[in-house]
Amino acid sequence: MCELHETTSPAVGRRTLIRGAGGLLLGGGLLSATATAAQAATSQNGWSAGSSSVVPLSTLSVGAATFPAGVRRGDVHVVLGYVARRFDREVEALIKGWCWGHSYRVISGSTSLSNHSSGTAIDLNAPRHPLGRSGTFSATQRSHIRSILNSCNGVVRWGGDYSGRKDEMHFEINVRPGDPRLAALAKRIGGGGGTPAPAPIAWTTVKRGASGFRVTAIQHLLRQRGYSLAVDGSFGPTTQSRVITFQRARGLAADGVVGPRTWSALVVSVKRGSTGQAVVAAQKLLTHHGYSLTADGVFGAMTATKTQAFQQSRGLTADEVVGARTWASLTA
Repeated sequence: MCELHETTSPAVGRRTLIRGAGGLLLGGGLLSATATAAQAATSQNGWSAGSSSVVPLSTLSVGAATFPAGVRRGDVHVVLGYVARRFDREVEALIKGWCWGHSYRVISGSTSLSNHSSGTAIDLNAPRHPLGRSGTFSATQRSHIRSILNSCNGVVRWGGDYSGRKDEMHFEINVRPGDPRLAALAKRIGGGGGTPAPAPIAWTTVKRGASGFRVTAIQHLLRQRGYSLAVDGSFGPTTQSRVITFQRARGLAADGVVGPRTWSALVVSVKRGSTGQAVVAAQKLLTHHGYSLTADGVFGAMTATKTQAFQQSRGLTADEVVGARTWASLTA
């Protein structure tokens, strides 16, 4: 089991153990205490901690793995179960005997109780991702982990993101009891471990008078769609006219403004092997963001590599495909 959790986080500050009359007895890295101390204790993230007779626990089984002692019942169980199921499907299969849940213990070298002590943390395939080691996951695996975390809206924290010693096996609840984000996430998941509805794509609105990289991309995308116009990076009357024509053809409000609906209709998903003006647009956008490329309109190995690097830097699924979310991030 992981021995060290970072003592601070954006949402959860350090929580020291509240000592009961019986004090603490430390041995072999495990903690025992009187019932009074156990009832008064809180784990690092602020949740009440104690033995399995104190913390309300429920069994958690995912794939081939069962988590010893389980995890905290209720919304915590829903959210950590969701994380474990997606990890099992998208990152790597969970292995029997390699996954851990509740354990009443202190963090090594600290007087703070581990978040395992409150049933609000899990370790996934621990022997494969030992404490203190970085890079135990591939780039693709890390992109899937990032996708899982993004879906959790800050409610879950990964030990691979610790600023100090890394703990890549470890996932923990990152909000205090009563934080409405936990209940909202559990409700959105629906209690069945399904994938929450994806967050809406945030597009940047562009209209007449604008200039720069976004306009250049729009002009290339219009050319991809068969509309003739110069690519000069200036949203003038000709570009506005072409946008209006495109909007009418797609049954959109013909206002000449490239907003979310127009962007969604205009972008073209491109990937390795694609060619054309949409690829040129993607290459120029990547270059604008510091991923220098020759804008030759051919989506080859170099464009795929730069796309993946950009996606990883933005917490997107690093699949080397410039789809709607990547387009939106490139034009943000």
